[in-house]
Amino acid sequence: MHIDTSPVIRASIWIPLNGEAHDAVVKSMRLARQRAGGPEFHPHVTLLRGIERTRDSAIVKLKELAQALKPFTVRLGRIAWRTDYYRCLFATVAMSTALAAAHRRAHEIFEMDPPEPFEPHVSLLYGSLDESAQQALARELGGSLHVSFEARALQLVNAAMRAPVAEWKTLAERPLGP
Repeated sequence: MHIDTSPVIRASIWIPLNGEAHDAVVKSMRLARQRAGGPEFHPHVTLLRGIERTRDSAIVKLKELAQALKPFTVRLGRIAWRTDYYRCLFATVAMSTALAAAHRRAHEIFEMDPPEPFEPHVSLLYGSLDESAQQALARELGGSLHVSFEARALQLVNAAMRAPVAEWKTLAERPLGP
């Protein structure tokens, strides 16, 4: 019997962007940071957050989840904002059957209760701005990012509320499919 002595991690599962969508989002993120500051981070759709388990067991679960999913299309839309630091400015993501199923499956495999309603998005800026500044920045960015990409991989990232954004790192990545 193998005893898992790897460290306990706090992490999230991300769907990394790729292709034209990645490039468009990175361009918008750069402009938003130039105008408003904020930390740099990799563009992603968070599929699952709040993981707390050993690193080795999380990597095993990531592999199981990735093997259970087939690549699917993710569509971005309008630029929106909230008072939440991590959603200061973001692109909405259209809910698809495949994305909703991936979200459910992630919670099942990681043995976690589903949280509040799933509101997929791609953050463009982390920070605290007043609403008029958020609106102006959204307009400057064109009001929307109508691009799509094929989700082809999942990442295990040590992204957690208590960890500084600058310290977030990809711990493992797995392609979707068997």
